[in-house]
Amino acid sequence: MKRRERTGWWALAVIFLMVGSSPALADDMVFDADDDDMVFDSFDDIEHLEELIAEGKDLYDQGAFEEASLRFFDVLMDTEWGAEAYHPEATYELAKTLFRLELYQGALAYFGMIAEEGDFHPYFEPALRGLLLLSDVIPGDSTLTEHLSRYADYFPEIVPDGYRDRYAYLVGRYFYDSLDVEDAVRLLNQVSSASDDFAEARYVAGISHVANYDAEPAVEAFRDVLRYLSNQPTPLDQMRGRQRQLLDLTHLAMARVYYSTGQFDTSLAYYERIDRESPRWPDALFESSWGFFQTDQFNQALGNLHSLNSPFFADAYFPEGPILAAVIYFYNCNYGLVRDVLLDFDFIYDGIKDEIEAVLREYPSPMDLYDWGLQWRQRQVTGEPELMSALRSELGDRQLAQRFELVEAIDREEEVMEGLSESWRASILGDTLLGEAGLARSFAVSDAGELLEQRLRRLVSEIDDLVGQQNRILIEVARAERGEIEAELRAGMLLEGEESQVAQIQVSDEDLYWLFDGEYWKDELGFYFFDIRSQCRR
Repeated sequence: MKRRERTGWWALAVIFLMVGSSPALADDMVFDADDDDMVFDSFDDIEHLEELIAEGKDLYDQGAFEEASLRFFDVLMDTEWGAEAYHPEATYELAKTLFRLELYQGALAYFGMIAEEGDFHPYFEPALRGLLLLSDVIPGDSTLTEHLSRYADYFPEIVPDGYRDRYAYLVGRYFYDSLDVEDAVRLLNQVSSASDDFAEARYVAGISHVANYDAEPAVEAFRDVLRYLSNQPTPLDQMRGRQRQLLDLTHLAMARVYYSTGQFDTSLAYYERIDRESPRWPDALFESSWGFFQTDQFNQALGNLHSLNSPFFADAYFPEGPILAAVIYFYNCNYGLVRDVLLDFDFIYDGIKDEIEAVLREYPSPMDLYDWGLQWRQRQVTGEPELMSALRSELGDRQLAQRFELVEAIDREEEVMEGLSESWRASILGDTLLGEAGLARSFAVSDAGELLEQRLRRLVSEIDDLVGQQNRILIEVARAERGEIEAELRAGMLLEGEESQVAQIQVSDEDLYWLFDGEYWKDELGFYFFDIRSQCRR
């Protein structure tokens, strides 16, 4: 790879060391005779740094990585005049050596120093290779992808051919997480169809367009995912693992985009593509209920919500379900049913809110809350089923998991350092890295605790909002019963003598009609219908 010409402060230091000429001096300035001796003494003082780097490289080639790391670190610790000219190479070589010692966080720190300097650093391009190698062993590290993003303006020229697709995907996803939609799409679109990351990249590109309220390119990106998966050797209905998960997520994304654009029938068609055995099927059932509501298919909407109330979905968390059911009953002037469905709503969800607020009081700082988060991840937290479902829905995202995994990675690195020789651990480098690992762990724990706190407070806020919706619906019910409801709203309701006289459930020759007797059967889930009649009057 051809390296660009660069100039930086270390290059200038070398120039001043090597070039004999100097700027003109003022007439009244003279050098003392001892000044020349001081300059030459300085040369003598730093000559050994070149030897240290050479020794370190030889030790590295021999696999003596502990000793090599100490040589490179000694160069970095030298503060003599002119020593800084050797620091860039020593930084790069130390980062490489720490990587070989499997001290990946340490390697990331030193490669990161180079990346932060930008293209003025003579090892800016080689450091990119080190960061890319780190992406294979510490995937998902947000600090790593942040450093990789510093090379985005030079993509694809300085990125090694074999890593271009991977780089475009990782950094594109980083930009998406950072809400930089334009740069996210720019990079994600560069991932080739031959890459294992292609489908993932197109999916993230799609949701990036959604975040930018741009439906047409979002749909096209999601179609690319479906076409890619359709061309795989495994049939769609037999896919498992990440492929199946991506297929379901893409169908959900397509359904949501079409719902947002008012194409409800197309949206429902995509929801129907989610397999009954899929972990995403409960999401499809609930979200499609809104589509059925929008198309006045109230029986199907209520039937889906009824399915979600079954014991088979005991772990599911859809607090909006009773709200939607209440809206449907209200729309059909079934005010008694509105009250029935909302009867225990605030009791259940206020209880969840109280439990979460109790956790926040018991663990007031992010560091404390991290300890609770560890208990949660180790399944040591117990509570009512509704509380556990709420926590799983809010704390199950990948972003939060990565924060805890970073702490675990730092812990593993400390264990690796403890396994190195006593002389290395007693060195300034060993002591420094152990200290930095401890500091990095503190920051990582605090960061994980802060994100966990944000998630819990968001859950409390959502419950407050839903309870507020419940109260507003009940107020409207009271007003409607007193005849105070607005004429415009009444005009939009189903009026008696219209829909109430139409047969609500039509059974084909291929179906059987059974009245629900209070017992759920798994094969009946998703096929429940309500026979709701409008009680609205003019």
